[in-house]
Amino acid sequence: MSFVKLLSPAKVNLFLRVLRKCPDGYHELQSILQPVSLFDEMSLSVEPGEGSSLSCSGRKTPSGKDNLAVAASCLYLEQAGIRKRVSIGIKKNIPLGAGLGGGSSNAAAVLVGLNRIFRKFADRDLLRMAASLGADVPFFVRSTTSFVEGVGERVGVLSDFPLFHYVILFPGKSLSTREVYERWERPEDLPEKVNPGSLAERFRRGHFPIENSLEAAVFALFPEILSLKEIFQSLGARFILVSGSGSSVFSVFRKRSAAEEIHEYLATSSEFDVFLASGISGWHFLAD
Repeated sequence: MSFVKLLSPAKVNLFLRVLRKCPDGYHELQSILQPVSLFDEMSLSVEPGEGSSLSCSGRKTPSGKDNLAVAASCLYLEQAGIRKRVSIGIKKNIPLGAGLGGGSSNAAAVLVGLNRIFRKFADRDLLRMAASLGADVPFFVRSTTSFVEGVGERVGVLSDFPLFHYVILFPGKSLSTREVYERWERPEDLPEKVNPGSLAERFRRGHFPIENSLEAAVFALFPEILSLKEIFQSLGARFILVSGSGSSVFSVFRKRSAAEEIHEYLATSSEFDVFLASGISGWHFLAD
């Protein structure tokens, strides 16, 4: 039996601009994503037999082939021409439907983990498989701060990008990505594309040009989320944003001590979940 354990990170969208709705129903976008140290704990074991199975603990997560991790396992085995049984274990810490990419990260973890065991594919092959699974999955294959374009399939690593610190609030209610995008209203004037190099340089210089085109749609579906931004503002936080399609809201800091201060103040709340996290780069494999 072969076995691997790894940490599957969440992400935040520091910048998300929706450009247009494509004829196929997907949306063209530009985004800066940073993986953060809020992790699901995953294990993969390969045994004689066929198929993929899943066991979960912690937070609620889809089961069977509705789970992207199972879909990723089936896809990898099929593409590699391997007839083995893969057992997937997930200790779920990342909230579902929070805009933090937990399901996509789990799928990428399976592709990366199985490739560590079998060593069948180059990164470009994993990226191709990842794109067929979901919009954020290719980003997580590399798991480093990246500029993402198209419908999520074009991922460019941003070298020397600063790793920030975050306080993340989850209100306990999940949002459907599809419903949020359906609520997105195209502006009268089409949004302009940004230059990734110029945008990244502004972050490097200590500015926070954060943006999320989906915030209005998120607030329309779940008005209570606006109160999370107001809580951050009341504590003096300056840079606050909904992550992805929600429902989580984060505040970003250059210094960890500033994030820790606000986290300590909010950590005992019974109204929402509070996470303290920092930007990371690369996959974290665990010893057996």
